[in-house]
Amino acid sequence: MMKNENKMKYIYKIFAMLLFIFVTFSCDSYLEEVPQNKLKPSTVTDYRELLNFGYITDKRIMPYIEALGDDVGFFEEDKMAGLNSGTTVPDAGDLYISAYMYDLSHEESLGSDVAFSNFYQSIYYANLVINNIENSLSVIITDDMQEYKDNYKGEAYALRAFSYFYLVNLYGQHFDPATASTDFGVPIITDTNTEDKAYPRSTVKEVYDMIKADLEEAVSLMEANPINKTNKLLFNLQNTLALQSRVALYMQEWDSTIETATKLLDSNSSVFNLSNLGYLYNLSNDYNFDIFRYGTDYLDISNDNVIFCSGATENIPILSIWPTATTFSVSKDLADIYEEGDIRRYYFIGTHERVLYGVTSSKLSLIKNKENTPIATNAAYRTFQGYSRVLRVEEVLLNRAEAYAQKGELALAINDLNTIRVKKFDPNYYEDLIEANFTQETLINYIYDERRRELCFEGQRWFDLKRTTRPEMFRVGYNGREAHILKDDPRYVLQIPEDELSVNPNIVAAPR
Repeated sequence: MMKNENKMKYIYKIFAMLLFIFVTFSCDSYLEEVPQNKLKPSTVTDYRELLNFGYITDKRIMPYIEALGDDVGFFEEDKMAGLNSGTTVPDAGDLYISAYMYDLSHEESLGSDVAFSNFYQSIYYANLVINNIENSLSVIITDDMQEYKDNYKGEAYALRAFSYFYLVNLYGQHFDPATASTDFGVPIITDTNTEDKAYPRSTVKEVYDMIKADLEEAVSLMEANPINKTNKLLFNLQNTLALQSRVALYMQEWDSTIETATKLLDSNSSVFNLSNLGYLYNLSNDYNFDIFRYGTDYLDISNDNVIFCSGATENIPILSIWPTATTFSVSKDLADIYEEGDIRRYYFIGTHERVLYGVTSSKLSLIKNKENTPIATNAAYRTFQGYSRVLRVEEVLLNRAEAYAQKGELALAINDLNTIRVKKFDPNYYEDLIEANFTQETLINYIYDERRRELCFEGQRWFDLKRTTRPEMFRVGYNGREAHILKDDPRYVLQIPEDELSVNPNIVAAPR
Protein backbone atom coordinates (compact mmCIF):
# COMPACT_ATOMS: atom_id res chain seq x y z
CA MET A 1 0.00 0.00 0.00
CA MET A 2 2.78 2.42 0.93
CA LYS A 3 4.56 1.63 -2.32
CA ASN A 4 1.43 2.50 -4.35
CA GLU A 5 0.91 5.71 -2.39
CA ASN A 6 4.48 6.82 -3.06
CA LYS A 7 4.05 5.94 -6.71
CA MET A 8 0.88 8.03 -6.97
CA LYS A 9 2.56 10.94 -5.19
CA TYR A 10 5.45 10.72 -7.64
CA ILE A 11 3.08 10.74 -10.61
CA TYR A 12 1.25 13.81 -9.30
CA LYS A 13 4.53 15.61 -8.70
CA ILE A 14 5.53 14.95 -12.30
CA PHE A 15 2.13 16.23 -13.43
CA ALA A 16 2.51 19.35 -11.31
CA MET A 17 5.98 20.03 -12.67
CA LEU A 18 4.78 19.67 -16.26
CA LEU A 19 1.91 22.01 -15.54
CA PHE A 20 4.31 24.48 -13.91
CA ILE A 21 6.55 24.43 -16.97
CA PHE A 22 3.61 24.92 -19.33
CA VAL A 23 2.12 27.80 -17.36
CA THR A 24 5.50 29.40 -16.73
CA PHE A 25 6.45 29.54 -20.38
CA SER A 26 2.99 30.57 -21.51
CA CYS A 27 3.76 34.10 -20.28
CA ASP A 28 6.07 34.66 -23.26
CA SER A 29 3.06 36.25 -24.96
CA TYR A 30 1.34 38.90 -22.90
CA LEU A 31 -2.44 38.58 -23.18
CA GLU A 32 -4.60 41.60 -22.68
CA GLU A 33 -7.72 39.57 -21.98
CA VAL A 34 -8.53 38.87 -18.35
CA PRO A 35 -8.23 35.13 -17.61
CA GLN A 36 -11.50 33.27 -17.22
CA ASN A 37 -10.58 32.22 -13.69
CA LYS A 38 -9.64 35.72 -12.56
CA LEU A 39 -12.56 36.01 -10.17
CA LYS A 40 -12.48 32.44 -8.87
CA PRO A 41 -8.88 31.18 -8.74
CA SER A 42 -8.59 28.16 -6.50
CA THR A 43 -5.45 26.14 -7.16
CA VAL A 44 -1.76 26.98 -6.95
CA THR A 45 -1.55 26.78 -10.75
CA ASP A 46 -4.49 29.18 -11.10
CA TYR A 47 -2.44 31.76 -9.20
CA ARG A 48 0.66 30.91 -11.24
CA GLU A 49 -1.29 31.73 -14.39
CA LEU A 50 -2.72 34.93 -12.93
CA LEU A 51 0.74 36.09 -11.92
CA ASN A 52 1.89 35.62 -15.51
CA PHE A 53 -0.73 38.17 -16.56
CA GLY A 54 0.99 40.75 -14.37
CA TYR A 55 4.10 40.85 -16.56
CA ILE A 56 4.33 43.50 -19.29
CA THR A 57 6.28 41.24 -21.59
CA ASP A 58 6.01 42.43 -25.19
CA LYS A 59 4.34 45.85 -25.06
CA ARG A 60 5.80 49.33 -25.50
CA ILE A 61 4.21 51.40 -22.74
CA MET A 62 6.51 54.43 -22.37
CA PRO A 63 7.97 55.11 -25.82
CA TYR A 64 8.58 58.74 -24.87
CA ILE A 65 11.18 57.89 -22.20
CA GLU A 66 14.27 58.52 -24.36
CA ALA A 67 12.90 61.79 -25.74
CA LEU A 68 13.02 63.20 -22.21
CA GLY A 69 16.76 62.68 -21.77
CA ASP A 70 19.79 63.86 -23.69
CA ASP A 71 20.61 60.75 -25.71
CA VAL A 72 18.44 61.70 -28.69
CA GLY A 73 18.98 64.53 -31.12
CA PHE A 74 16.40 66.38 -33.21
CA PHE A 75 16.91 67.38 -36.84
CA GLU A 76 14.00 69.22 -38.41
CA GLU A 77 15.53 68.92 -41.88
CA ASP A 78 14.92 65.16 -41.69
CA LYS A 79 11.17 65.70 -41.64
CA MET A 80 9.70 63.34 -44.21
CA ALA A 81 8.42 65.02 -47.38
CA GLY A 82 5.37 63.99 -49.37
CA LEU A 83 6.11 61.91 -52.46
CA ASN A 84 4.80 64.46 -54.96
CA SER A 85 3.93 67.67 -53.17
CA GLY A 86 7.21 68.11 -51.35
CA THR A 87 5.31 69.21 -48.26
CA THR A 88 6.15 67.64 -44.95
CA VAL A 89 3.95 64.94 -43.50
CA PRO A 90 3.68 63.51 -39.99
CA ASP A 91 6.52 61.17 -39.15
CA ALA A 92 7.20 58.47 -36.59
CA GLY A 93 8.69 60.85 -34.07
CA ASP A 94 5.93 63.44 -33.92
CA LEU A 95 4.05 61.67 -31.12
CA TYR A 96 6.94 62.31 -28.74
CA ILE A 97 7.63 65.97 -29.45
CA SER A 98 5.82 67.13 -26.30
CA ALA A 99 8.10 64.96 -24.19
CA TYR A 100 11.15 66.25 -26.05
CA MET A 101 10.05 69.88 -25.68
CA TYR A 102 9.13 69.54 -21.99
CA ASP A 103 5.58 70.71 -22.54
CA LEU A 104 3.29 70.92 -19.52
CA SER A 105 2.34 67.32 -20.21
CA HIS A 106 4.10 64.72 -22.35
CA GLU A 107 0.61 63.56 -23.41
CA GLU A 108 -0.07 66.69 -25.50
CA SER A 109 1.36 65.15 -28.67
CA LEU A 110 1.23 61.54 -27.52
CA GLY A 111 -2.52 61.44 -26.99
CA SER A 112 -2.44 59.12 -24.00
CA ASP A 113 0.10 57.60 -21.64
CA VAL A 114 -0.58 53.93 -20.86
CA ALA A 115 2.36 53.28 -18.53
CA PHE A 116 0.40 54.36 -15.45
CA SER A 117 -2.49 51.95 -16.04
CA ASN A 118 -0.27 49.08 -17.16
CA PHE A 119 1.95 49.19 -14.10
CA TYR A 120 -1.06 49.37 -11.80
CA GLN A 121 -2.55 46.40 -13.63
CA SER A 122 0.67 44.50 -12.84
CA ILE A 123 0.27 45.54 -9.22
CA TYR A 124 -3.31 44.23 -9.21
CA TYR A 125 -2.20 40.75 -10.24
CA ALA A 126 0.71 40.81 -7.78
CA ASN A 127 -1.66 41.80 -4.97
CA LEU A 128 -4.04 39.05 -5.96
CA VAL A 129 -1.33 36.44 -5.51
CA ILE A 130 0.21 37.99 -2.38
CA ASN A 131 -3.14 38.18 -0.59
CA ASN A 132 -4.65 34.86 -1.61
CA ILE A 133 -2.20 32.19 -2.72
CA GLU A 134 -1.62 30.91 0.80
CA ASN A 135 -5.15 29.49 0.85
CA SER A 136 -5.00 27.98 -2.62
CA LEU A 137 -5.56 24.27 -3.23
CA SER A 138 -2.82 21.87 -4.14
CA VAL A 139 -2.88 19.83 -7.35
CA ILE A 140 -0.73 17.12 -5.75
CA ILE A 141 -2.29 14.52 -3.50
CA THR A 142 -0.68 14.39 -0.04
CA ASP A 143 1.48 17.45 -0.83
CA ASP A 144 0.32 20.97 -0.06
CA MET A 145 2.85 22.48 -2.54
CA GLN A 146 3.87 25.01 0.07
CA GLU A 147 7.23 25.66 -1.58
CA TYR A 148 5.43 26.70 -4.77
CA LYS A 149 3.02 28.93 -2.87
CA ASP A 150 5.86 30.70 -1.09
CA ASN A 151 8.07 31.02 -4.16
CA TYR A 152 5.24 32.47 -6.26
CA LYS A 153 4.35 34.83 -3.45
CA GLY A 154 7.97 36.01 -3.39
CA GLU A 155 7.85 36.47 -7.15
CA ALA A 156 4.70 38.55 -6.78
CA TYR A 157 6.42 40.79 -4.24
CA ALA A 158 9.29 41.32 -6.70
CA LEU A 159 6.88 42.15 -9.54
CA ARG A 160 5.02 44.64 -7.34
CA ALA A 161 8.30 46.29 -6.34
CA PHE A 162 9.37 46.51 -9.99
CA SER A 163 6.09 48.19 -10.96
CA TYR A 164 6.21 50.71 -8.12
CA PHE A 165 9.84 51.50 -8.94
CA TYR A 166 8.85 52.64 -12.42
CA LEU A 167 5.73 54.44 -11.25
CA VAL A 168 7.50 56.52 -8.61
CA ASN A 169 10.38 57.38 -10.93
CA LEU A 170 8.03 58.45 -13.71
CA TYR A 171 5.31 60.25 -11.76
CA GLY A 172 6.86 61.00 -8.37
CA GLN A 173 9.78 63.05 -7.11
CA HIS A 174 13.29 61.61 -6.92
CA PHE A 175 14.45 59.99 -3.71
CA ASP A 176 16.23 62.46 -1.44
CA PRO A 177 16.81 61.11 2.10
CA ALA A 178 16.42 64.62 3.53
CA THR A 179 12.98 65.30 2.02
CA ALA A 180 11.56 61.91 1.00
CA SER A 181 9.12 61.84 3.93
CA THR A 182 7.30 64.89 2.52
CA ASP A 183 8.01 64.66 -1.24
CA PHE A 184 5.10 63.33 -3.27
CA GLY A 185 5.17 59.89 -4.83
CA VAL A 186 2.35 57.78 -6.25
CA PRO A 187 -0.68 56.03 -4.75
CA ILE A 188 0.00 52.79 -2.88
CA ILE A 189 -2.54 50.02 -3.45
CA THR A 190 -2.17 46.68 -1.68
CA ASP A 191 -5.66 45.20 -2.05
CA THR A 192 -7.72 43.90 -4.95
CA ASN A 193 -11.03 45.52 -4.08
CA THR A 194 -12.73 46.37 -7.35
CA GLU A 195 -14.70 49.27 -5.85
CA ASP A 196 -13.62 52.67 -7.08
CA LYS A 197 -11.45 54.40 -4.52
CA ALA A 198 -9.93 57.86 -4.54
CA TYR A 199 -6.37 56.85 -3.78
CA PRO A 200 -4.18 59.82 -2.78
CA ARG A 201 -0.47 60.06 -3.45
CA SER A 202 1.82 58.50 -0.86
CA THR A 203 5.16 60.11 -0.08
CA VAL A 204 8.33 59.09 -1.87
CA LYS A 205 9.60 57.55 1.37
CA GLU A 206 6.45 55.49 1.80
CA VAL A 207 6.69 54.17 -1.74
CA TYR A 208 10.38 53.33 -1.50
CA ASP A 209 9.95 51.77 1.93
CA MET A 210 7.32 49.49 0.44
CA ILE A 211 9.53 48.65 -2.55
CA LYS A 212 12.40 47.84 -0.21
CA ALA A 213 10.23 45.69 2.07
CA ASP A 214 8.72 43.87 -0.90
CA LEU A 215 12.16 43.00 -2.27
CA GLU A 216 13.39 41.80 1.10
CA GLU A 217 10.34 39.56 1.42
CA ALA A 218 10.78 38.35 -2.16
CA VAL A 219 14.40 37.36 -1.57
CA SER A 220 13.56 35.67 1.73
CA LEU A 221 10.72 33.61 0.26
CA MET A 222 12.57 32.58 -2.88
CA GLU A 223 15.76 31.69 -0.98
CA ALA A 224 13.81 29.47 1.40
CA ASN A 225 11.74 27.92 -1.39
CA PRO A 226 13.95 27.53 -4.47
CA ILE A 227 12.27 26.67 -7.76
CA ASN A 228 14.29 26.54 -10.94
CA LYS A 229 12.95 29.22 -13.31
CA THR A 230 14.95 29.35 -16.51
CA ASN A 231 12.53 31.82 -18.12
CA LYS A 232 14.08 35.29 -17.83
CA LEU A 233 10.67 36.91 -18.25
CA LEU A 234 9.86 35.91 -14.65
CA PHE A 235 11.34 37.14 -11.41
CA ASN A 236 13.60 34.67 -9.66
CA LEU A 237 16.11 35.03 -6.85
CA GLN A 238 18.95 36.17 -9.12
CA ASN A 239 17.19 38.98 -10.97
CA THR A 240 15.40 40.08 -7.80
CA LEU A 241 18.82 40.68 -6.24
CA ALA A 242 19.75 42.76 -9.28
CA LEU A 243 16.63 44.87 -8.85
CA GLN A 244 17.36 45.15 -5.13
CA SER A 245 20.81 46.59 -5.91
CA ARG A 246 19.22 49.19 -8.22
CA VAL A 247 16.68 50.27 -5.62
CA ALA A 248 19.32 50.49 -2.89
CA LEU A 249 21.42 52.69 -5.19
CA TYR A 250 18.48 55.03 -5.80
CA MET A 251 17.88 55.20 -2.04
CA GLN A 252 21.58 56.07 -1.53
CA GLU A 253 22.02 53.06 0.73
CA TRP A 254 25.58 52.33 -0.35
CA ASP A 255 26.30 49.36 1.92
CA SER A 256 23.08 47.65 0.90
CA THR A 257 23.86 48.29 -2.78
CA ILE A 258 27.25 46.64 -2.38
CA GLU A 259 25.86 43.71 -0.39
CA THR A 260 23.05 42.84 -2.81
CA ALA A 261 25.18 43.44 -5.90
CA THR A 262 27.93 41.18 -4.56
CA LYS A 263 25.41 38.46 -3.76
CA LEU A 264 24.21 38.50 -7.37
CA LEU A 265 27.70 38.76 -8.87
CA ASP A 266 28.85 35.76 -6.85
CA SER A 267 26.33 33.67 -8.81
CA ASN A 268 26.59 35.42 -12.21
CA SER A 269 29.50 37.60 -13.30
CA SER A 270 29.00 37.29 -17.07
CA VAL A 271 29.86 40.40 -19.09
CA PHE A 272 28.99 40.71 -22.78
CA ASN A 273 32.31 40.46 -24.60
CA LEU A 274 32.95 42.79 -27.54
CA SER A 275 36.75 42.88 -27.32
CA ASN A 276 37.28 40.56 -30.30
CA LEU A 277 35.13 42.63 -32.67
CA GLY A 278 37.30 45.70 -33.10
CA TYR A 279 38.18 44.72 -36.65
CA LEU A 280 34.54 45.13 -37.69
CA TYR A 281 32.99 47.73 -35.38
CA ASN A 282 35.21 50.74 -35.80
CA LEU A 283 35.34 54.17 -37.38
CA SER A 284 36.52 52.93 -40.76
CA ASN A 285 33.39 50.78 -41.06
CA ASP A 286 31.02 53.42 -39.73
CA TYR A 287 29.17 53.77 -43.02
CA ASN A 288 29.05 50.03 -43.71
CA PHE A 289 25.60 50.02 -42.20
CA ASP A 290 24.23 46.97 -43.98
CA ILE A 291 26.95 44.83 -42.42
CA PHE A 292 27.25 45.97 -38.85
CA ARG A 293 23.58 46.42 -38.03
CA TYR A 294 23.54 42.61 -37.91
CA GLY A 295 24.95 40.50 -35.12
CA THR A 296 23.97 39.55 -31.59
CA ASP A 297 21.35 41.76 -30.00
CA TYR A 298 23.11 43.37 -27.04
CA LEU A 299 19.98 42.88 -24.93
CA ASP A 300 19.00 39.45 -26.23
CA ILE A 301 17.25 37.31 -23.66
CA SER A 302 19.62 34.39 -24.37
CA ASN A 303 22.74 36.36 -23.39
CA ASP A 304 24.26 35.11 -20.13
CA ASN A 305 24.65 38.65 -18.80
CA VAL A 306 20.95 39.43 -19.34
CA ILE A 307 18.99 38.12 -16.35
CA PHE A 308 15.56 39.72 -16.75
CA CYS A 309 13.58 41.23 -19.62
CA SER A 310 10.30 43.14 -19.52
CA GLY A 311 8.61 45.18 -22.19
CA ALA A 312 9.36 45.65 -25.87
CA THR A 313 12.02 48.19 -26.77
CA GLU A 314 10.79 51.75 -26.29
CA ASN A 315 13.05 53.01 -29.10
CA ILE A 316 10.63 52.07 -31.86
CA PRO A 317 9.36 54.06 -33.63
CA ILE A 318 11.04 57.18 -32.16
CA LEU A 319 14.34 55.96 -33.67
CA SER A 320 14.64 53.97 -36.86
CA ILE A 321 17.27 53.18 -39.46
CA TRP A 322 15.88 55.41 -42.20
CA PRO A 323 17.02 59.03 -41.95
CA THR A 324 13.67 60.23 -43.28
CA ALA A 325 11.48 58.18 -40.96
CA THR A 326 11.81 60.39 -37.92
CA THR A 327 13.29 63.72 -36.97
CA PHE A 328 14.94 62.05 -33.98
CA SER A 329 18.29 60.30 -33.98
CA VAL A 330 21.00 59.29 -31.56
CA SER A 331 22.59 62.47 -30.22
CA LYS A 332 26.11 63.38 -31.25
CA ASP A 333 26.82 64.26 -27.61
CA LEU A 334 26.27 60.63 -26.65
CA ALA A 335 28.35 59.31 -29.54
CA ASP A 336 31.22 61.63 -28.62
CA ILE A 337 31.62 60.46 -25.01
CA TYR A 338 32.85 57.02 -26.07
CA GLU A 339 36.62 56.75 -25.79
CA GLU A 340 38.86 55.70 -28.65
CA GLY A 341 38.79 51.95 -29.05
CA ASP A 342 35.48 51.53 -27.24
CA ILE A 343 33.67 49.09 -29.50
CA ARG A 344 30.30 49.98 -27.98
CA ARG A 345 30.37 53.25 -29.94
CA TYR A 346 29.97 51.39 -33.23
CA TYR A 347 28.16 48.33 -31.89
CA PHE A 348 25.39 50.57 -30.54
CA ILE A 349 25.40 53.46 -33.01
CA GLY A 350 25.80 53.41 -36.78
CA THR A 351 25.78 56.12 -39.42
CA HIS A 352 23.06 55.39 -41.95
CA GLU A 353 23.14 57.27 -45.24
CA ARG A 354 20.36 57.40 -47.82
CA VAL A 355 19.49 59.34 -50.95
CA LEU A 356 15.85 60.41 -51.26
CA TYR A 357 14.45 62.82 -53.86
CA GLY A 358 18.03 63.49 -54.91
CA VAL A 359 19.02 64.62 -51.44
CA THR A 360 21.66 62.70 -49.45
CA SER A 361 21.00 62.51 -45.74
CA SER A 362 22.69 60.66 -42.95
CA LYS A 363 22.13 60.31 -39.25
CA LEU A 364 23.34 58.43 -36.22
CA SER A 365 21.01 55.45 -35.93
CA LEU A 366 20.56 53.13 -32.98
CA ILE A 367 21.58 49.54 -33.68
CA LYS A 368 21.99 48.23 -30.13
CA ASN A 369 19.15 45.80 -30.79
CA LYS A 370 20.89 44.80 -34.03
CA GLU A 371 18.68 43.10 -36.61
CA ASN A 372 15.64 43.82 -34.47
CA THR A 373 15.95 47.47 -35.55
CA PRO A 374 13.13 47.95 -38.09
CA ILE A 375 12.90 49.85 -41.31
CA ALA A 376 10.46 52.74 -41.55
CA THR A 377 7.23 50.87 -42.09
CA ASN A 378 4.16 50.67 -39.94
CA ALA A 379 4.23 46.89 -40.21
CA ALA A 380 7.74 46.82 -38.76
CA TYR A 381 6.76 49.13 -35.92
CA ARG A 382 3.93 46.81 -34.94
CA THR A 383 6.18 43.76 -34.63
CA PHE A 384 8.22 42.82 -31.57
CA GLN A 385 11.69 44.37 -31.75
CA GLY A 386 13.47 43.06 -28.68
CA TYR A 387 13.56 44.33 -25.12
CA SER A 388 14.69 47.54 -23.44
CA ARG A 389 13.65 47.22 -19.77
CA VAL A 390 16.26 44.71 -18.69
CA LEU A 391 18.34 43.76 -15.69
CA ARG A 392 21.85 42.59 -16.48
CA VAL A 393 25.25 42.03 -14.93
CA GLU A 394 26.88 45.22 -16.25
CA GLU A 395 24.31 47.37 -14.51
CA VAL A 396 24.87 45.54 -11.22
CA LEU A 397 28.63 46.13 -11.53
CA LEU A 398 27.96 49.83 -12.17
CA ASN A 399 25.62 49.98 -9.18
CA ARG A 400 28.33 48.55 -6.95
CA ALA A 401 31.03 50.76 -8.47
CA GLU A 402 28.99 53.88 -7.75
CA ALA A 403 28.31 52.76 -4.19
CA TYR A 404 32.02 52.08 -3.62
CA ALA A 405 32.89 55.51 -5.03
CA GLN A 406 30.31 57.24 -2.84
CA LYS A 407 31.91 55.56 0.18
CA GLY A 408 35.37 56.71 -0.91
CA GLU A 409 36.56 53.19 -1.76
CA LEU A 410 37.95 54.25 -5.12
CA ALA A 411 40.13 51.20 -5.84
CA LEU A 412 37.17 48.84 -5.52
CA ALA A 413 35.02 51.08 -7.70
CA ILE A 414 37.72 51.22 -10.38
CA ASN A 415 38.10 47.45 -10.30
CA ASP A 416 34.40 47.05 -11.14
CA LEU A 417 34.70 49.58 -13.96
CA ASN A 418 37.69 47.76 -15.42
CA THR A 419 35.81 44.46 -15.23
CA ILE A 420 33.32 45.98 -17.67
CA ARG A 421 35.67 48.03 -19.83
CA VAL A 422 38.15 45.27 -20.62
CA LYS A 423 35.35 43.39 -22.37
CA LYS A 424 34.17 46.43 -24.35
CA PHE A 425 37.44 47.74 -25.82
CA ASP A 426 39.65 46.74 -28.70
CA PRO A 427 42.70 45.29 -26.87
CA ASN A 428 44.96 47.51 -28.98
CA TYR A 429 43.49 50.56 -27.24
CA TYR A 430 42.53 49.27 -23.81
CA GLU A 431 44.21 50.53 -20.65
CA ASP A 432 43.08 49.91 -17.09
CA LEU A 433 41.80 52.89 -15.17
CA ILE A 434 44.04 53.65 -12.20
CA GLU A 435 43.16 55.24 -8.89
CA ALA A 436 45.89 57.89 -9.10
CA ASN A 437 44.05 59.59 -11.97
CA PHE A 438 40.85 60.23 -10.01
CA THR A 439 39.45 62.11 -7.09
CA GLN A 440 36.23 60.89 -5.52
CA GLU A 441 34.28 63.56 -7.40
CA THR A 442 35.83 62.88 -10.80
CA LEU A 443 35.39 59.14 -10.38
CA ILE A 444 31.69 59.51 -9.55
CA ASN A 445 31.27 61.68 -12.65
CA TYR A 446 33.13 59.07 -14.71
CA ILE A 447 30.75 56.41 -13.44
CA TYR A 448 27.78 58.56 -14.46
CA ASP A 449 29.27 58.77 -17.97
CA GLU A 450 29.96 55.05 -18.01
CA ARG A 451 26.35 54.36 -17.10
CA ARG A 452 25.32 56.59 -20.00
CA ARG A 453 27.61 54.69 -22.39
CA GLU A 454 26.73 51.19 -21.23
CA LEU A 455 23.02 51.55 -20.44
CA CYS A 456 22.00 53.89 -23.25
CA PHE A 457 18.49 53.43 -24.66
CA GLU A 458 17.44 51.03 -21.91
CA GLY A 459 15.10 53.55 -20.27
CA GLN A 460 17.63 54.52 -17.60
CA ARG A 461 19.14 57.82 -18.73
CA TRP A 462 16.15 59.98 -17.69
CA PHE A 463 16.04 58.27 -14.30
CA ASP A 464 19.80 58.72 -13.84
CA LEU A 465 19.56 62.43 -14.66
CA LYS A 466 16.64 62.76 -12.26
CA ARG A 467 18.26 60.93 -9.34
CA THR A 468 21.67 62.63 -9.65
CA THR A 469 22.06 66.15 -10.98
CA ARG A 470 18.75 67.12 -12.65
CA PRO A 471 20.69 69.44 -14.96
CA GLU A 472 19.53 72.43 -16.94
CA MET A 473 18.85 71.46 -20.58
CA PHE A 474 18.07 73.43 -23.71
CA ARG A 475 16.71 72.23 -27.05
CA VAL A 476 15.09 73.48 -30.26
CA GLY A 477 12.10 71.84 -31.94
CA TYR A 478 9.98 72.52 -35.01
CA ASN A 479 10.04 76.01 -36.53
CA GLY A 480 12.70 77.20 -34.11
CA ARG A 481 10.57 76.68 -31.00
CA GLU A 482 12.84 76.58 -27.96
CA ALA A 483 12.50 74.48 -24.83
CA HIS A 484 14.37 75.14 -21.62
CA ILE A 485 14.34 72.95 -18.53
CA LEU A 486 15.96 74.46 -15.45
CA LYS A 487 18.09 72.69 -12.90
CA ASP A 488 15.78 70.83 -10.49
CA ASP A 489 12.87 71.78 -12.74
CA PRO A 490 9.49 70.41 -11.59
CA ARG A 491 9.09 68.92 -15.08
CA TYR A 492 11.54 66.20 -14.02
CA VAL A 493 8.31 64.70 -12.66
CA LEU A 494 5.91 63.57 -15.39
CA GLN A 495 2.27 64.45 -15.21
CA ILE A 496 -0.04 61.59 -14.27
CA PRO A 497 -2.29 60.83 -17.27
CA GLU A 498 -5.21 63.20 -17.67
CA ASP A 499 -7.82 60.44 -17.79
CA GLU A 500 -6.68 59.32 -14.32
CA LEU A 501 -6.59 62.82 -12.88
CA SER A 502 -10.09 63.48 -14.16
CA VAL A 503 -11.61 60.56 -12.24
CA ASN A 504 -9.34 60.69 -9.21
CA PRO A 505 -8.62 64.32 -8.26
CA ASN A 506 -7.22 63.16 -4.91
CA ILE A 507 -4.01 62.15 -6.71
CA VAL A 508 -3.29 65.86 -7.38
CA ALA A 509 -1.45 66.95 -10.51
CA ALA A 510 2.30 67.52 -10.37
CA PRO A 511 3.21 71.22 -10.14
CA ARG A 512 4.41 73.02 -13.23
